[in-house]
Amino acid sequence: MEGQDLEEMIEEDLVAERIAIESYSEMIRFVGDDDPTTRTMLEGILAMEEEHADDLAGYLEDM
Repeated sequence: MEGQDLEEMIEEDLVAERIAIESYSEMIRFVGDDDPTTRTMLEGILAMEEEHADDLAGYLEDM
């Protein structure tokens, strides 16, 4: 779905970030302690996705 204005675009991006957060969280649970290197990498990516979601939520609050 394509947003018609900036606010809709940010909302859609936020939804996508939340889906990514859930996906990375699920991957981390799947990997568990079996592969610490992969888990560490996924946790780093997850932290960035969470930061992106926080930024987008902040933009929406300021609108």
